[in-house]
Amino acid sequence: MTNLLLYFFSQPEAKALSVLLFSIIILPLSAFSILYVPHFIWLYIRSSYIFSALYLAGICFVTRWFARGGQYDALKTKNLSGKTYLITGSAGGIGKETALELAKCGAKVILFARPSNLQQTIDDVKKVARDNKLVSGYPLDLSDLISIEKGFKQYKINEGE
Repeated sequence: MTNLLLYFFSQPEAKALSVLLFSIIILPLSAFSILYVPHFIWLYIRSSYIFSALYLAGICFVTRWFARGGQYDALKTKNLSGKTYLITGSAGGIGKETALELAKCGAKVILFARPSNLQQTIDDVKKVARDNKLVSGYPLDLSDLISIEKGFKQYKINEGE
């Protein structure tokens, strides 16, 4: 039963529903349950912009807490030794982050990026890699067909595959 409840509350729809219920029911009810604040102070807070700001901040906090996306943690425990990954667009964004995570797991990472950004990317990935020899890079500009051909030929010559 516990596993079923955990599975239910891990779904995005259930998280969104819980945020809605929390913002409509629980936050306003909690505003009336403070017994340690004198009544005249509580009336001033509830009738002012402070209460509205606190209410909105509470909703934003709860929404961020419950409804944010998760992270795939299974990759952090994997050993990817002996596997080779070719990553295009590795100079930044998702490509670079993917290269960093794969290098941490021991995979052989081959980076393809624009020549202007390639060396910096290789250096960044080598900093976190288990073995520096498993990281290599080749210049490649996906907007230029000649650059693609040269980069792939250079890869085939150097990697022997």
